[in-house]
Amino acid sequence: FYRLLMRKLFFLIGFSLLIHTVPVLGVDFDFTDITGNKQKLSEYKGKWVIVNFWATWCPPCRHELPELSDYHLDHEDAVVIGVNYEPGIKDEKLKKFIDLYLISYPITKVNDDIIDKLGEPRGLPTSIIISPEGKIAKRVTGMVDARSLDKMISSYQQK
Repeated sequence: FYRLLMRKLFFLIGFSLLIHTVPVLGVDFDFTDITGNKQKLSEYKGKWVIVNFWATWCPPCRHELPELSDYHLDHEDAVVIGVNYEPGIKDEKLKKFIDLYLISYPITKVNDDIIDKLGEPRGLPTSIIISPEGKIAKRVTGMVDARSLDKMISSYQQK
């Protein structure tokens, strides 16, 4: 009887911990964009989110910026969020770079919350595609373009 009681107790405790640690909305994190606006990833629930890790010194990152800006503007069902992966970069330098490249989507600096939720990128650029339900659909190390993003989203929707 004692063992049975202990098993049920451990099961209930374990199940209760599981319920409290699995996020209902999937991946979520807070960030402040370079203009000072505080946001949460969950504000974009219902849309595809492309979180793009990049750096100003990275040639492939710079190459894909116009494509990501166009994608952000052209797709009502998707949003791009840029995560600058240069700890210590000055805001002024980053703002000048954003203006120079005409980046149309929100840019934030990397922070612990983003890394805790999405992990460290293995290389730059890295894009993480998050479904409208808030679940990670795909992780891509290397450049992406509109065609590849559309293809990845389409293949995820067909599953």
